[in-house]
Amino acid sequence: MNIKYLLLVLVILLCLGCGEGTVEIDKSTYQPKIVVNGLLYTAEAISGIKITRNYPLNTTIIPDEEYITDAFVTISNEYGITDTLNYSPNRYYYSTNHNLEIIGGERYTLYVSADIEGHALWTTSSTIAPHLGFSINDELSTTGDLKYNEYYIDDIKVSPRIIFNRTVGAEFYGLSAVAVNANDSTFIKDNIFGVKPDSLEENINYFKYIYYWAMPDNSVQGLSTIELPWYLIYFYSPYRLILYAGDLNFYHFFVSHQSVMNIDGNLREPLFHFEGDGIGLFGSAIRDTIYFNVIR
Repeated sequence: MNIKYLLLVLVILLCLGCGEGTVEIDKSTYQPKIVVNGLLYTAEAISGIKITRNYPLNTTIIPDEEYITDAFVTISNEYGITDTLNYSPNRYYYSTNHNLEIIGGERYTLYVSADIEGHALWTTSSTIAPHLGFSINDELSTTGDLKYNEYYIDDIKVSPRIIFNRTVGAEFYGLSAVAVNANDSTFIKDNIFGVKPDSLEENINYFKYIYYWAMPDNSVQGLSTIELPWYLIYFYSPYRLILYAGDLNFYHFFVSHQSVMNIDGNLREPLFHFEGDGIGLFGSAIRDTIYFNVIR
């Protein structure tokens, strides 16, 4: 068996077998923070900027109350043109109907101020939008119906793949894939690793959602490829794949937000790009979407 498959099997078994850990941190270390979750997309309107807050450990969080609905939120371009964003109660995010155009290669700055627990907090962050030019090559990429683990090109078995044009200003390329119709009846029982259906109930999101990333050399002409290995596919289902060409902020957050514990057990923060009282992600990207369908 290929060594990377063996290692992945061990990781899956460890994840499924582990209970919930406990981290003991004195509540006196808690500081209220503005939490930002937002990306700008080159040549798209500004929307989907979520502003929430953090909480002390062992706090019961009421989902509707974590959103900050009355923050002051602006985005400015490098020429001083500013849009004020408004909160949408139906979608829980801030957006704007104004005409601040997101142009590749230009810098955009987010500013947020909000009152949390009587503290007047503020934060700011900047991003440089990737240039236009990134796109998925639909003709060369994997689309249509695929029998599970039976995809061949020139009589060689291969994994589903996305072939794409790179672009200037992208620090990495992140792939987000989801099994659109993931449930007990569509679970692939004869999957590569022999994962049993009884593992599905408590861990369905682990098998349903996939993320992958790569850092092709933007200085080289031509196309790049990201493969989605068969061992990450667990459902007979349409799969929606969104590929992002992301800036440095997006890249740093993507690769660090889940790796917050060192091997010695000490904790560390993900890589944030905020001044003031902010944490989270404010970055920019270009995105493109493609689908394929795994059949029996």
